[in-house]
Amino acid sequence: MHLNYLPLRFTSDVFKGGVLFFEGNLKDLATRESALSVKLRELRHQHGKTHVFHASGNTIACIPLTPDAPLIGQEKQFDILTDFQLANALARSALYEFFKAAGNETVIGFRPVTLLLEKHNLASARQDVFGVFPEYTLDVRPLAPHEGDITSGVLVGFRIRYAFLKTAAELLAEGIALTGLLVVRVREDDDVSSPFERRYLGRIENFRNGMVILSDSDVEEFSTDRCYLEGSRTNVEAVGRALLADGYDAFSRGLLEQTFSVMGAEHQVQRLNTLGTWLEKKSPIVCAVGLSIRIHKTPHECPNGTDAGYSHSFNPPSCVLRPGGSITVPWPVDKQIDQHGPYDAESFPEKRVKIAVVCPEEFVGEVGQFLRQFKEGVPSTDDNAPFRQGFVRKYHLNSCDFTFHEVKRAASSLEEAYKSASLDALKEKPHLAVAIIREQHRELPDSENPYYTTKARLMAQGVPVQIIKIEKVCQQGRAYILNTVGLAMYAKLGGIPWTLAPNQDLVHEIIVGIGSACLKDSRRGAGERVIGITTVFSGDGQYLLANNTREVPSDQYLTALTSSLHETVTELRSRFGWKPKDRVRFIFHQSYKKYKDVEAEAVRNFAESLTDLDVKYAFVHVSDSHNWMLFDPLSTGVKFGRSMKGKMVPLRGQCVPLGPYTALLTLAGPHQVKTSLQGCPHPVLVNLHEGSTFTSLDYLARQVFNLSFMSWRGFNPSTLPVSISYSNMIVDLLGHLRQVKNWNSETLATALKERRWFL
Repeated sequence: MHLNYLPLRFTSDVFKGGVLFFEGNLKDLATRESALSVKLRELRHQHGKTHVFHASGNTIACIPLTPDAPLIGQEKQFDILTDFQLANALARSALYEFFKAAGNETVIGFRPVTLLLEKHNLASARQDVFGVFPEYTLDVRPLAPHEGDITSGVLVGFRIRYAFLKTAAELLAEGIALTGLLVVRVREDDDVSSPFERRYLGRIENFRNGMVILSDSDVEEFSTDRCYLEGSRTNVEAVGRALLADGYDAFSRGLLEQTFSVMGAEHQVQRLNTLGTWLEKKSPIVCAVGLSIRIHKTPHECPNGTDAGYSHSFNPPSCVLRPGGSITVPWPVDKQIDQHGPYDAESFPEKRVKIAVVCPEEFVGEVGQFLRQFKEGVPSTDDNAPFRQGFVRKYHLNSCDFTFHEVKRAASSLEEAYKSASLDALKEKPHLAVAIIREQHRELPDSENPYYTTKARLMAQGVPVQIIKIEKVCQQGRAYILNTVGLAMYAKLGGIPWTLAPNQDLVHEIIVGIGSACLKDSRRGAGERVIGITTVFSGDGQYLLANNTREVPSDQYLTALTSSLHETVTELRSRFGWKPKDRVRFIFHQSYKKYKDVEAEAVRNFAESLTDLDVKYAFVHVSDSHNWMLFDPLSTGVKFGRSMKGKMVPLRGQCVPLGPYTALLTLAGPHQVKTSLQGCPHPVLVNLHEGSTFTSLDYLARQVFNLSFMSWRGFNPSTLPVSISYSNMIVDLLGHLRQVKNWNSETLATALKERRWFL
């Protein structure tokens, strides 16, 4: 296997330059108005052609590009190892200047260096309107072995950029309706040199006298011939259908194929090798006086091992189907539950389950047949067929009774019809409700959408809801659908289908997923409020509870989240009977980049306050938003109809450390690739915060992998650990539910606190 990483070598171990020092701690002044930023802009404006400037802490390094450039600051000799961040910044700057001077592609970004292949428009029609361009990103990053010298290389990313090539005025002239679409403007900063460097402008409300009237914008109006539609798939579809009519579907399929020609794993490998060969021929590339880089054409290979840049694999975890581990089985777990029943088969309290069904009156017959098979199973002569036993026998229940509550077509509105049926259903005091909707209902506004209004109404009374689309009810392969629905419903009832084999260490281990719901009606974030979400799991992956903060302005989020964490640990103390001096390990998982630093600070404050316990903690950021990729040229993929999918995609469970605090981990392999034209899935980047007091990176990466087998939304492993995916599900639903009249998010912290209502 190998990374999308071209190793580089500096031609010298040392280089010279100057240093400017600033008094005081500038870490608190990381804004555009800080003294450091102002000085950097001033230096780059005055000496940008002769020097490279790089800020670190309270210093600015001033490195000359030409022998006759003046010394700026106090003279110093730098070393490529001890000053590797500065050396990498010089290499990045050299690549930026190299590509600008070459003039082959449009350079539209510096960190990372971003190349737009403007001569390779992939649009199959109306190339005067649609720009669909391959885009390369190049950044210089270190690999930091646990023991040994830091090495550097060029991290190469591939993606697609959509851009409109005609202005809003030109599209209007072609008769395209633009009202309601989002627009951008070309950036007009001094250092911008490309018309493709654009920033968000606003939403089109109307047009008047050659001006576009905007909402959600810093300005009320803007010249129509100076703005462009935002290059989103939504805008491409809106304009494409208007311009191409019946030809749009063929255009859309062509875009999918052309996108795969850039984003497919085998195509990324081919482009990476081509770029590496070309860069090696162009080497050395000058960075500064007396310092150049040579780039190696062959990507970094990952031999077997556990050090940085090496690869090792994790095996699927064992699953426990009885407390104490008396029944411990290998993955996959579905057939094992058929044989042994769920983990809590002997202790599940609601053996006689009452389910209320909210169903449009025209679908009562089809839904009745569907739920009979749900209860009793789908007969089959194939021993490997799913859901032969049905819900009652599979989950060792005594009975499962349904009451039907019809959604009447004669009601004044769809929302009122579902409301009436939901209120009728609540009279039965069910343990769970099933609501049947149409696929097209998902397109309705949240406040009128039966998907959200029904959930809100029933959950307000502590009743979790399983939404099922009628299209799924009538679909082929019903046994697989019933099997998945049954798992989610058992979990929503409070059941525990399976757990992981527990950690044998003598420590109470708690895993906390932290999510953030940014509640804003404005694209610009005006009036933004935040809800912090915490999902709590035991070390064996059991879902324990969820908590959420109240809605607060972003500047109050730290206090609210810290308080919420204290509420959570108070409940855990009581539940598990923790005693003073007990060893407790908290593992915090977070994925939302915007509040990463705030949440790390909340975790530190929280952990330091637990003075009566022996606390260790790790703050782990789990992200799939990065440019690192992993390829396996020997992987032939898996069959998909008459074709193959996932060629050169590594298997799940491959772990490649990038340093002592960071590792790549594959949670999607060839089998998880959905179609033969899907691009290569990103590995997740597991990054351990340096302030953590528990720092076993391999243990933490393996734990992330194991938790991807704990999603009770289906029997296939997830592409994220449940600590992240459950938080994300809650965040997504909260954003929609808050639009429903009379919804109160405090319901989640009371009646539904320990329920998996969001599955």
